Amino acid sequence: MSVDNLAQASGSNSGRKYGMVIDNTKCIGCGLCQKACRTQWDMPPDETFIQLERDYVGANGVPEHFTSQCNHCENPPCAKICPTTATYLNEDGILVMDNKKCIACKGCMAACPYNARFWSYKWKTPEKCRFCDGYVQGGHRPACVIQCPVEARVFGDLNDPNSEISKVVASENLVRLREELGTEPKIYYKRK
Repeated sequence: MSVDNLAQASGSNSGRKYGMVIDNTKCIGCGLCQKACRTQWDMPPDETFIQLERDYVGANGVPEHFTSQCNHCENPPCAKICPTTATYLNEDGILVMDNKKCIACKGCMAACPYNARFWSYKWKTPEKCRFCDGYVQGGHRPACVIQCPVEARVFGDLNDPNSEISKVVASENLVRLREELGTEPKIYYKRK
């Protein structure tokens, strides 16, 4: 299925393209983003949409915290492999999962180049970050963004040149993970 068909599967395009900037130079590794996400989605303590890693860099062993999650790719390999279109881009550019269509083949888990999907024992399907779909359309920010005590996360409409995220993307030296794959991730990172 083409990317155009993936977006069309959910209806007309709203003109929005939600994305996120994660500033890992600010991240203190507190885990509040994970906790907020678990609370928002009523997840068990051993499941999380957000991965938190700690790495020690430099001669002094300075800790660098790195959070990652589903990148909500414009060209998502996980959706292309899905035989039932259970994974698709919705009208806001959020990569979503229709659990009712999922046949639990786990192809999406294998296809994701970011290891962002996991098997959820609660939902009995492969799961991933949802960008708080259903909440953000009402003007709310994702739970992880709201709870970050150091404001290391910025969320918004990448198609709106006046949005905070568009201004940050335009003015900062940011990277996207594994850009060479052509997946067009909508999460941008600032790293040390």
